[in-house]
Amino acid sequence: MTLLHYLSIFILSLLQRHAVAFIPSHATTTRSSATLQMGFFDNLLKNAFANEKYTAPPEGIKATARHILVKSPEDVDMIMDQLQQGTLKFTDAARQFSTCPSSSQGGSLGSFPPGRMVPEFDAVIFDPQTSLGEVVGPVQTKFGYHLIVVDKRTGV
Repeated sequence: MTLLHYLSIFILSLLQRHAVAFIPSHATTTRSSATLQMGFFDNLLKNAFANEKYTAPPEGIKATARHILVKSPEDVDMIMDQLQQGTLKFTDAARQFSTCPSSSQGGSLGSFPPGRMVPEFDAVIFDPQTSLGEVVGPVQTKFGYHLIVVDKRTGV
């Protein structure tokens, strides 16, 4: 949502607080008066902003991913063995072995657009051939060796 959108909602909510003064004193509890009692600005917010042309634009290209960063291919092999045997979960492996600060969040990098990570990392994350939810790697960058799981990808 844009700042203008938030500002519009804020102004409408302020006006809505004072809309009660516009409800006729003779309003009854019939079906048509229920709309009046709801308030003019409530109805405007409900209908105008539910319209498709007022919805947020579609998401651009983004991905949500997790990773484990280690210094050597031997570390990658040891972690992959444990992941494949099922003796270790990816998030636990990230907490235990990753040298990246994201290790405290189980390797989660959150959601990000292309260009935020190093090119080698982006090439894997945003490749439509990379399967979601599967461990990919090792991917070598200037930081070391990564094991990557792409959880979500949009716009690719």
